[in-house]
Amino acid sequence: MQVRYPKSFLMLVVIGFTLVGLPLALALITSALSIDKLSKQSQRAVIQATRFAQGARELADETDRMERNIRQYAILGDADFLDAYRSAHADFGKTMASLKQLALRQRYRHYLQNLGQLEAQIDTEVNVHAASIDRLVAALDRYEELGQAMSIVLKESDALIEREVESMSDMAAHSRNIVLKQLWMMMPVALGLIIVFAMMLARPVRGIEAAIAQLGRGDLRTPIEVDGPQDLRRLGQRLDWLREQLREVEEQKTRFLQQVSHDLKTPLSALREGADLLSDGSLGALTPTQKEVAGILRQNAIRLQRQIEELLQYGAVQSQARQVKLELVPLKQLVRKVMSGLQMQALNKSIDIQLVCPRAVTETDAEKLRVIIDNLLSNAIKHAPPQSAIQLGLAQHDDQLWVDVIDEGPGIPRSERTKIFERFYHRAAPEQGPVPGSGLGLAIVAEFVRALAGSIEVCDREQGAHFRVRLPISYWTDEAL
Repeated sequence: MQVRYPKSFLMLVVIGFTLVGLPLALALITSALSIDKLSKQSQRAVIQATRFAQGARELADETDRMERNIRQYAILGDADFLDAYRSAHADFGKTMASLKQLALRQRYRHYLQNLGQLEAQIDTEVNVHAASIDRLVAALDRYEELGQAMSIVLKESDALIEREVESMSDMAAHSRNIVLKQLWMMMPVALGLIIVFAMMLARPVRGIEAAIAQLGRGDLRTPIEVDGPQDLRRLGQRLDWLREQLREVEEQKTRFLQQVSHDLKTPLSALREGADLLSDGSLGALTPTQKEVAGILRQNAIRLQRQIEELLQYGAVQSQARQVKLELVPLKQLVRKVMSGLQMQALNKSIDIQLVCPRAVTETDAEKLRVIIDNLLSNAIKHAPPQSAIQLGLAQHDDQLWVDVIDEGPGIPRSERTKIFERFYHRAAPEQGPVPGSGLGLAIVAEFVRALAGSIEVCDREQGAHFRVRLPISYWTDEAL
């Protein structure tokens, strides 16, 4: 599935942060709205309950005033007490009217209505029988009934406050549950978006990292493609352009080496033949000093010719590395053949090669494996001290073939462990001075190991050098061919 990226990496980052933060922001906004709604509802409920309770107590006070004033009037007959009663009755009516304006439930309205009707009946009887003290006293007995109705209103006002507090608590718990549910719902969405955009951000970065690693490994044949926003794709195109330039420079260098090496072979052959003629006395007798000079000329001509041949071989190796020919290879037979070719070099230094190799058959490129073992073993012989031992071991480890070559030479410093696989790099033995060679042997090993999708490393060792090659294998059997 092709992922559609925005035009720039910055825009991708901005979009990612926006989409990741959007669910959380939505949850916060919803929570804020829920809390605001709860707050307003709670405020209205508290105001209603408080006003109702306050009004109920005012009604109780005014009822007490009316009863007290009318009883005093009945006893003393003073008209001032009757006026005070009527004033308290008017206040009772105002308070009742204000309470009826509140948004109360039907049951509270019913209690208030009953209370108001009872008080109105008593007031009518008071006004009708104000001149007759006996009848007025009979009307006063109904204040006990009014007090009972008033007690019910007061009790219900207190209960209303308690119910509103419980309702507020329930609403708060409900809002909290809603907020938590929204957060639990939004968190997976946000986490999913984080994972998606992390992958979208990491994918082009990994592509660029892989492209740089590819150039660092010297793989100049594989095209570089970076998927992602336009600016990163352009960067990938520039890296691919750099790869093409490096490949062209590499090919020019290889052609130059091949041409120069070829052009030097003819005059070098003439120099070597002349040195041979001088050394064997074919051109006349030489003095001891002249023979020594002729021998030096002959040895250096042979050395130079060998290095030119190695340069030509490396050019052929680079073209061979592109082609891998898999076949069944008997390991011990191949290793014996390599050791046979290096027997004279080992005998000249009295070096004992200790071989540990199973009689097994594996599937690999026989020629490349032969060159890898040959160059590593030749390198070990070159750097090992006389009358020492070299360990050569081949073994299977899971789905890999391990090739270990260990010598007792001066070893390889950590600072040089990556450089020794570079072309034309020479390392010096501390006591022996520069070791002669073209500096291509380990470079060829590294080239062939990469061609076989393996790896090579220098392992830690107190004395000497330890090279380990790991090659993937898909077939292994202990049966010899």
